[in-house]
Amino acid sequence: MGYPLNDMGKALTSQIYHTVMGGDDTVQPPKNTFFTWAMPGLPFTEADLDFCAKGIYSAPTAEEMNTRLSHAFALSMLLDFIPDAGAPYSNDRQEGMYKPDAEKRLSEMYRQILRFSKVVSTELTDKEKQKLEQLRGKLFVTKKVTDLVTDEVKEVIEESPLLRAYNEKMAAYLAATTEYNAKRAAAAGATGPEGKAAVADWSMNAQTYALKVKAAADAWTSGGYRNDVDEINAFINQTTERSMVLWKQSLEEAYEKGVVTSTEVPIPFRYTTLVPGNIATAGGWTNLGVSHLHQVSTTDESSTSWNAGGGVNFGLFSASGGVNSTKTEVDGSTEVESFRLSFDLAQAVIVRPWFYPEWFANRGWTLRKGEGWNFSDLPSDGGAPPKGEFIGYATQAIFVRNVEIESKEFVSKYHDVKSHVDANASVGWGPFRLSGGYAHDEHHNKTESTDDGQTLKVGGMQIIGFVNHLIGKAPNPLEELKDADFV
Repeated sequence: MGYPLNDMGKALTSQIYHTVMGGDDTVQPPKNTFFTWAMPGLPFTEADLDFCAKGIYSAPTAEEMNTRLSHAFALSMLLDFIPDAGAPYSNDRQEGMYKPDAEKRLSEMYRQILRFSKVVSTELTDKEKQKLEQLRGKLFVTKKVTDLVTDEVKEVIEESPLLRAYNEKMAAYLAATTEYNAKRAAAAGATGPEGKAAVADWSMNAQTYALKVKAAADAWTSGGYRNDVDEINAFINQTTERSMVLWKQSLEEAYEKGVVTSTEVPIPFRYTTLVPGNIATAGGWTNLGVSHLHQVSTTDESSTSWNAGGGVNFGLFSASGGVNSTKTEVDGSTEVESFRLSFDLAQAVIVRPWFYPEWFANRGWTLRKGEGWNFSDLPSDGGAPPKGEFIGYATQAIFVRNVEIESKEFVSKYHDVKSHVDANASVGWGPFRLSGGYAHDEHHNKTESTDDGQTLKVGGMQIIGFVNHLIGKAPNPLEELKDADFV
């Protein structure tokens, strides 16, 4: 009996989706999020993320600082995208495709929104102004650094120790929920003799995995200041709904302080990092896998708020000569007699110190077409799926590593695909890049793989997708506000 590769691809992506997004009483799927697949994955090395773990300006030498700046530029460009909610979806789930060549950059669209927005101008008291400034200082701090190359002293904005602890504990909570979801999805989809272990594990240890989620949530609250940060944001939002002039000014200043320029690529960019910064060596990686005996019996009703229909065939091979080359898809209906795939998965929180997403929840601002705002649509109509110029932003990057595929027919098909493309071409299957390069910046990363005719092993780690947050309708000013209230 043969098993179509397309079915393997669907089983694979379904398990990843449920692992990341959740879907039961312990880990509720968020209603205002959707998943974006990178097809194929975006390869990274541990060195590529050195600045995330160590910072830029702590580098001991100018050469090392330049290297970290180059890596920071590469990651910021990669993550400077607005998710495409108009892409195809599959299995009636909230899914889209990552498009690195999208026409709009998140940083520039955010700047345009801040620049041309009209805000409520009701005057705040001096006490309220002081309180706002104090609370903003608890979330972000400004520090002076000296450039080792030019000796120039400049100000940069960073997350505060309070917000850093918040993000670190949130990352630990995500790791615990990922493990819980992976175990639940594996047990729900297990079949045959080899599925007994997954069912037994869940039967005996489900409560333990749930307690780990609860412990991580409690640690986020106690040691990660979860309630404190949420209350700060709530106060800022409530207060600035009456007067946003000063708040908008502070956000524009924070945006400008987030500018960094690499020496190798002299283009200003907005600093973006990941938590945990040492994700390549950190704990929290969860092992996942599918096989020819794996079936998906989980349902998506609890996590579906869009009924998009249609579908994306995740079982196809893809091949291209580079980032800007035309992608060629190869028929993935080939049947395999046996198939086993395993890999490790982890989530990283995306941190943009210059970006303040609470702005979009606020109802004290608006945009007027023709008054600086010259785009076809407003940021978001809040629809399902949403339509607009800024419908959301990526909050988490999904990494995998140690990809191993055991299937004689699959390896044979992989060699067949490679034989029809250039030697330097990139070859992928579903969200995995199996071999070939991807250009992050002026440097190129290349995924190396080895096989013995039976098993294909893919080296390194790669981003296979993103979790994105939807901002809702924006702008969405309070109904009682009049045109004259905005300046």
